[in-house]
Amino acid sequence: MPAMSYQDLPDDIRTTPLTDPALQADVVDLMVGIHERRGGAVGLMVCDDGDRGIQPIVVNDLPEGAGEDELLRLLELVLPVVAAARGGLLVGRGRRGLLPTDHDRRWHQATVEACHRHGVRLLGFHLASPEGVARMPDPLETAC
Repeated sequence: MPAMSYQDLPDDIRTTPLTDPALQADVVDLMVGIHERRGGAVGLMVCDDGDRGIQPIVVNDLPEGAGEDELLRLLELVLPVVAAARGGLLVGRGRRGLLPTDHDRRWHQATVEACHRHGVRLLGFHLASPEGVARMPDPLETAC
C-alpha cells in the first residue's frame, strides 16, 4: 500500500465524510504530528452527523504505557457531546512503533466499548508512528 500523508487530503475535506480508511489515515497523519507520535499523544477528530470532521482534539500527556482508564477519562468527557450531536469519532494513537501491541489492542477495545455505550459511531482507530499510520481492524460486530 502506498504511503499516505496529510498532503493527500482533498481540497473539500471539510465537506467530505471521513468514512474511507485511506482518508482517515491522512487526517490522523495531519492531526497527530511526529512530536506527538513520539510522546504517545492521542488525537480525536470529532465528526458531525454526516461523519465530516469538525473539531480535532489532541492530548499530549498520555504516554505509551498509559492505561485504558486514562483514555476512558478523556472519552467520557468527549463522547456525551458527540452523542448529543449524533456525531462520529475518529481516533489516532501516537506511538513510537507501528506494529500493534496488546496494549494498543486494549486501548482499541476500550474505545469500541465506550463508543458503543454512548451510541457514537467509531469511524476508525489508527496507530500513528514516525513510520506512518496504520488502521486497527474494525470490530467484528457493528456496535453503533
